Amino acid sequence: MTIGWNEPVSDGGSEVIGYHVERKERNSIVWHRISKALVIGNLFKSTGLEDGVAYEFRVIAENIAGIGKPSKASEPMLVTALVPGHEYEFRVFAENAAGISEPSPSSPFVKATDTLFKPGPPGNPRILDTTNSSITLAWNKPVYDGGSEITGYILETCLPGTEEEEWTIVSPKDGVKGTSFTITNLKENQEYKINVSAVNCEGIGEAAPVPGSPKAEERLIPPEADLDAELRKIVNIRACNTLRLFVPIRGRPTPEANWSRENDEPLDRATIETTSSFTSLVIANVNRFDSGKYNLTVENSSGTKTVSVIVRVLDTPGAPQNLKINQVTKESVSLVWDPPLNDGGTKIKNYIVEKREATRKAYATVNANCHKTTYTVDQLQEGCNYYFRVLAENEYGIGLPMETGESVKVSEKPLPPGKITLQDLLFSTFSVLAGEDLTIDIPYNARPKATISWLKELNKSIIQDTTFKTTGLEEGMEYEFRVYAENIVGIGKASKIS
Repeated sequence: MTIGWNEPVSDGGSEVIGYHVERKERNSIVWHRISKALVIGNLFKSTGLEDGVAYEFRVIAENIAGIGKPSKASEPMLVTALVPGHEYEFRVFAENAAGISEPSPSSPFVKATDTLFKPGPPGNPRILDTTNSSITLAWNKPVYDGGSEITGYILETCLPGTEEEEWTIVSPKDGVKGTSFTITNLKENQEYKINVSAVNCEGIGEAAPVPGSPKAEERLIPPEADLDAELRKIVNIRACNTLRLFVPIRGRPTPEANWSRENDEPLDRATIETTSSFTSLVIANVNRFDSGKYNLTVENSSGTKTVSVIVRVLDTPGAPQNLKINQVTKESVSLVWDPPLNDGGTKIKNYIVEKREATRKAYATVNANCHKTTYTVDQLQEGCNYYFRVLAENEYGIGLPMETGESVKVSEKPLPPGKITLQDLLFSTFSVLAGEDLTIDIPYNARPKATISWLKELNKSIIQDTTFKTTGLEEGMEYEFRVYAENIVGIGKASKIS
């Protein structure tokens, strides 16, 4: 390239004896003198220029007093409105007061394109995983792509500690298209040095080393079960729908997954599937009995992890508990019960009380809107036997019934046996011939009918001692005994029966 200049406006009072020429790359701050000797005249040919590199030039005049200040740096001429990808040649004319000169020789053909460079190093190369025969790593795209699209990445490995590092390319011939790669066929427990380089149309860029010396070894990872946001809350599902619990799992070695229910309730209706990356539990046509806590335990040689999912099946309620007869009169029966163990996933609205006569099979509703856990069924027929049952109701319908185990007879509470009057019979003597029947009639009053027991006095004389030997007993028969005490006033109350 030939450059020219004009003489300085001021020669400093002494004739200019020559010039010095300097140049620098446009992006540099260091100037280099390219004229080995003093340049006589106003033209200089600069050689050794690199294709595609922009340069700036400046000229310094010298007289007998010394070297002056440098000229302003040359400014490049920007040619615009070029068609990208087209090739052009350029030439320059000089002009002064006398006119325009002949053109300079034409430049070589140059394609109109941005100046391209090799890409910078990839960012943050890191190890994702290792096995006994592979290493998986990832990296980020280079901050600087050299002005051209990244077309791939080259990976190289080298054994550490060797005198002469011998790098081996382990990526495909056309490079890795993504930003992660698994290097395979490695030696178990061997350490490796790894470099990653980006590639564009200008070639392979600067390499980025992976920190440390990763080893091809089996990595132990404690088991994990990842519950999503929905499973960490209570899972509500309508009855008759299908319950699906899907949980991603991870760990090395691959963990075993075991599903269970609280209180060891069976999972006979559940379909369970487990792979190396997930486990799922599916129950079709769920009902109220499928509500509860489901526990998932994942386990491998590195540890154990248990997570729980609470499922609430929205269904009709279960049966009320502990239905009891609280009171019976001649025309009413009072019932009491406890709420169901399973409310169907929603609040109990009311209870339904029903009755049926023991001779009938169909129940009749007594109260369809009972809001307590007690109720008195009245207007019953005295002397009849009845069965009763109670059902709970929520917003999804009427639940299972709880029925009295035995029929209840509607009657008054039994009266104690009436007082037996023996004034006329007390101490009376009844004579009867041997072989004839002995009949003694004693009136009594009791409701219901009382049980009557007759006892025979064993001795006719007063016993002075507190022991007595009885005879004439029949073998195999059972007997009861009681004792009276007597003083001058009379005979006292009998003792308790033996």
